[in-house]
Amino acid sequence: MNEALLHVIQKDLPAFLQQLNEKHQAHRPVGMLEKTDIAYLETLQGNRRQQQEQISLYLILAYSNYAIDELRMAIHYFEQAFTLSDDYFPQGALLAKAYLDALHTVAAQAGDLSLLSNGLEWAEKFEFIKFNTHKELAAIYYQVKDYHTAAALWKQHLQNVPDCVTTSQLLIKTLSDLHRYESAIAVFKHAPASVQQVSFLQLLVGHCYKETGEYAEAEKLYKAAMSAPYNDQCLPMCALAELYAESLTDYRLAHTWYQQAVDQKGSSYDLLYAKISYLRFLVDQGETSTALSLLLFMEQQLNSNYLRLSPRDLNRVARCLYKLNTRLDLATKFSRRAVELEPHVTDYVHTLVAILIRIREWDEVTPHVRHWLKFSDDEMVKASWSDYSLLFQDTIMQGQQATMEALLYDKTSDCWRAIRCALYKTSEDGETAIIPNDIYPVADQLYKQFIFRDMPRIFPE
Repeated sequence: MNEALLHVIQKDLPAFLQQLNEKHQAHRPVGMLEKTDIAYLETLQGNRRQQQEQISLYLILAYSNYAIDELRMAIHYFEQAFTLSDDYFPQGALLAKAYLDALHTVAAQAGDLSLLSNGLEWAEKFEFIKFNTHKELAAIYYQVKDYHTAAALWKQHLQNVPDCVTTSQLLIKTLSDLHRYESAIAVFKHAPASVQQVSFLQLLVGHCYKETGEYAEAEKLYKAAMSAPYNDQCLPMCALAELYAESLTDYRLAHTWYQQAVDQKGSSYDLLYAKISYLRFLVDQGETSTALSLLLFMEQQLNSNYLRLSPRDLNRVARCLYKLNTRLDLATKFSRRAVELEPHVTDYVHTLVAILIRIREWDEVTPHVRHWLKFSDDEMVKASWSDYSLLFQDTIMQGQQATMEALLYDKTSDCWRAIRCALYKTSEDGETAIIPNDIYPVADQLYKQFIFRDMPRIFPE
């Protein structure tokens, strides 16, 4: 077949590429290039050829390697061709999509995002967008964390293929993550009826309605997702429970839906998510014995799914264990991983600091406190005062007020000065502390709260 390949390179590359694609799409190995053919073509690279022939050779090598899942080699040959070519790009739609797909897959598997910068440059040079590659380009932009561009490209793809459920899901999820909830809802509203009936999209858009305060619409979509045929009901039930607990403060209904959710027989991961949410609800409601029983029931699942859990769920578990004052070894493990995965989320860093103080790991506390304080402004402290005060109460019980006060030295707002004064007042030398008159009342009330835990909250939630 070698001479025939040479003839193809010289005569009709576009037709040959189309033939390869048809066989690839039909999963028909007969007629595809064998590895021996590819090896032969590779030996021709050093021969002196006209520029267009050399580009054709690289493109055949690229697509042939792509067709047999040798994706790194495919990327290499694509980029060799792109480097040589000014405007020669036969079968543009076919090759552009193959290149972007290979790039996306390899970068995702290897975690190597450096591969993607070249890809975006080539996409711009050869105007991949005119080949209807919106979906493939969106995946690349999403990988490099340019979420707004990814969303815009997915939106363009939906204009061409409005009934694409996968693209609808990706676009709605991305807009939701960007807190563009109204835009996400608009995508759903303009989708065909067949797309609007997909249960996981109903669930996703229900969350968007919840974030915008349209609780009735959220409830309606959660119930629609729950009643969909052949659908796992665990997550919609859990979503309803969270809606009643967090937004509608109907704790009786929340209990009911949580119990139904954790009794489902869905996928183990969905069930674990429901159990984590229920555990948090029970802890917040002060139902300690029920929470401990649930924890005992789910501990094996937590350990076996440790690497799969999202940072949010890792932090939720760690926070519950901290508040229950049990299995602090597990709490530390989960909290560390949440911070490693998302180091700039204040809640995650706060949880780790609180746990490290509780287990008296003061040597490790210092760098984490400094990191935590970067994200703890006055409004956040006041809004989450019940959580912050627990941390300071542990500090006082361990006699580490001076250590903590030194770590807070650079915090000069009235809120933090009051906390520092209150901490100092609980130490042996505290009565000699000079507290500025303008913040003395707040510092004094904080001091009493640290000593007597049932005192009214000076920084109410």
